Amino acid sequence: MSPKQNKQETENKGPKPNFIIVGLAFALFVIGIHQSLTVGFEYSYWIFMLSISLLLLQRYLRQKKKTEG
Repeated sequence: MSPKQNKQETENKGPKPNFIIVGLAFALFVIGIHQSLTVGFEYSYWIFMLSISLLLLQRYLRQKKKTEG
């Protein structure tokens, strides 16, 4: 396998994890809103924090990718 083909394979794998992380963060945020309306914010607080943590992880991975190459 040539280095050019190997580079193309790693570039194709880049957006997928970020897309999955953002989608999961959005889904958790919607679930958190639903839970907040039904049982109260104090019981859904951890869902919001998990959603924000995923967004911070996505930002960290994007910045790490920019500095590497």
